[in-house]
Amino acid sequence: MLHRTVRSYDFIIVFCLNILLNLVSSNLQCGSSCIMSSDWMNGPLRDIYYLGVQSGRIVIGYRGMGWLYIMEHSSLRQYGDTNWMQQNQKYGDNNCWYAEFPTISLPTNIRITGHTTPHSGGGRGSVIKPAVETWTYVEIGANGAPISQSINSNKGWH
Repeated sequence: MLHRTVRSYDFIIVFCLNILLNLVSSNLQCGSSCIMSSDWMNGPLRDIYYLGVQSGRIVIGYRGMGWLYIMEHSSLRQYGDTNWMQQNQKYGDNNCWYAEFPTISLPTNIRITGHTTPHSGGGRGSVIKPAVETWTYVEIGANGAPISQSINSNKGWH
């Protein structure tokens, strides 16, 4: 189990560094062109980062297959009105999925929890639901920006 505490001014840097480290360590298959490995799409949910509020939506980045929920607001459901291409245009193509939720009362503290979808296939074979899912505690300021995050990842996939 990996545990990190991230301050608001560091979380974007940490997220970008994680992406860069994953890019460097991923397998590149070079032929007429280089294609990035798609490991970020497969496996259990991991690397859950609260990114902030944009256009009245809470935006969360994550990797793996499954869905997210906000523990303190379990009745909230992810918006399903945009596809991954539209989300990449809005938030950037950062080798992650994005979850969008309705905005809640701020400031607040939340726990974002992953729910892995068991599946087979992909570059690493079958994936079963982990005994302990990945979660992130976030302290959110009145403006919707993260004040701090505590990221607890199930690193069995790496």
